[in-house]
Amino acid sequence: MNIFHIAPFAPNRCGLYEAARDMMRADFIGGHNVFFIDSGVTNDGKSEGRKIGVADDRAGFKIETCKPIEINKADIIIMHTGFSDNILVQSDAPLLWVIHGRPLACFRPERMKQGQSYSMYRNVSRWQRTKAMIYFWKEYIDHWKNIIPNEKHLVLDYPVIDEHRFNSTKNKHIFKNLGKYNILICDSERIDNDLYEMIIGVTKAAEILKDFKFHFYGISLDNGKMHNCYNILLKRLKDLGCLGDVSGRVKNMETLYNSADCIISPNRIITRTIAEALSCGCPVISQNNPHTKNIVDITCDMAIPEDVVHALQLFKVNKDNNNFDKDKIQLRAKVFNLENYYTKMNQIYKSLVI
Repeated sequence: MNIFHIAPFAPNRCGLYEAARDMMRADFIGGHNVFFIDSGVTNDGKSEGRKIGVADDRAGFKIETCKPIEINKADIIIMHTGFSDNILVQSDAPLLWVIHGRPLACFRPERMKQGQSYSMYRNVSRWQRTKAMIYFWKEYIDHWKNIIPNEKHLVLDYPVIDEHRFNSTKNKHIFKNLGKYNILICDSERIDNDLYEMIIGVTKAAEILKDFKFHFYGISLDNGKMHNCYNILLKRLKDLGCLGDVSGRVKNMETLYNSADCIISPNRIITRTIAEALSCGCPVISQNNPHTKNIVDITCDMAIPEDVVHALQLFKVNKDNNNFDKDKIQLRAKVFNLENYYTKMNQIYKSLVI
């Protein structure tokens, strides 16, 4: 089959793109011809324009953006974002929409008059041409029931991670400010989730755990500089000698996971950051969630500083006693493998294209 994915082309810049890329690789390994149409990246409300003939060939898999007119040969179209109706009508292929956003992150901006993704998902789910709305977190079934017809829910157990890229590689990042224990914090801030409360807990832990360095990658920057509120928030960590590297977005995140002793994340669901780290064999501390407790290594309530302290102390004990086994962590991470995705999706594709 010819499977077209429509998403913004944004290597190393956008989690939605990275997820689309991994789904494409899974489709390719699953035996399909895959094509990518750039919907255009929007930056600060301005479109950067669609790219045609531009390639991303990381980790031995090449994607090249094609001309929108090529959609006329599609058997299946995977919609990762909205796109021009003028292009979509050139094909009558069935549509599968991927909901990359979380319910609150879709609802809250719309309530604040900053986009309409919540309404959009409701509307497109009711198109006759839309055969399924795909999302990755069972935790959100009750949320999406409010807007998506029952027969169009396609809930996958876990996100898809390209194990050819995210694994225990010999290539490692070199932290500039090393500690005995190097903790990576690399989640992007979202309207439904930020790092603030977790950092309060991390700072309290730094008062006790002097050998720790907390490295911030992917932090929001303004013209290469941190916002002043972050300077204020992180000053205590710096004064304690526990602030490691601070950086914006970087390439080759897998090298960071392979250098860190652990990542700590405020997310309660299995986000790409968490799944990528686990796929590299890196231990993870995340927010409490019964759905993830058998996947991640340690959970806590990130809103309670004492809970964060306890989680980091528990990490230290396990690290000192060599209780973290990369192979065992990666074995747990096999639930994210490409094969799980294409096996499931091939069944769906066959039911749509006879």
